[in-house]
Amino acid sequence: MRVATIYDIHANYSALKAVLEEIRKAKVDQIVVGGDLAWGPEPRQVMELLMEYKDEFIFIRGNVDREVSYRHGKEQGLDDFTAELNHWCADQLTEEHLRFLKNLPKKKTLNIDGLGEVLFVHGSPRSDEEAIRINTNENEIRPMIENVSQDIIVCGHTHIQFDRMVDDKRIINPGSVGLQSRANGACWAILGPEVELKVTPYDTKSASERILKTNTPYKEDFAEHYLNPPYEGP
Repeated sequence: MRVATIYDIHANYSALKAVLEEIRKAKVDQIVVGGDLAWGPEPRQVMELLMEYKDEFIFIRGNVDREVSYRHGKEQGLDDFTAELNHWCADQLTEEHLRFLKNLPKKKTLNIDGLGEVLFVHGSPRSDEEAIRINTNENEIRPMIENVSQDIIVCGHTHIQFDRMVDDKRIINPGSVGLQSRANGACWAILGPEVELKVTPYDTKSASERILKTNTPYKEDFAEHYLNPPYEGP
């Protein structure tokens, strides 16, 4: 089995469409959507597209899927930016969308050709908010993965592609489809029999111009991110 995995879409409709079109050409057997679907400038459009595949794709829940679906705000200790966007995104979604997000599982395991049993999580195996970064110290990671039986862990949350070893565990981050860092395009991966980290170009100028015409909170920040993805880390 060959698996395409897409993480951290963050309501970027143009990037999601571009990636799904490329995946169709890749002849994979399954698609795993690794969370953080609808927090961003076009939540309704992204959820309507993904719901077309709700019985085909495998979905796991990210931290912002949880926060949006339960309308988390400042009372949960979130900053003004995150809290406002959580509520705005929830208001754009239907009750069906919100139920779908609430009921997503936290993790999934699959047997993949050439790789064996692979664990998919959003943040770390312990928490959807815990970050395993490209440069996180191995001593910090070890407690996060100590109870994992699988040799390969796929995670997201930090938006930078990587493929690294920590002791006997291989940890892979496909990167972010919608709010990518260190890449000019939408990031994703194919697993089986090798690991292929992918970057799909899309029309960032058109995507930015479209969201600037909407009432999305902080739309200028999203538009700038699309046009000039940040370079974060070492």
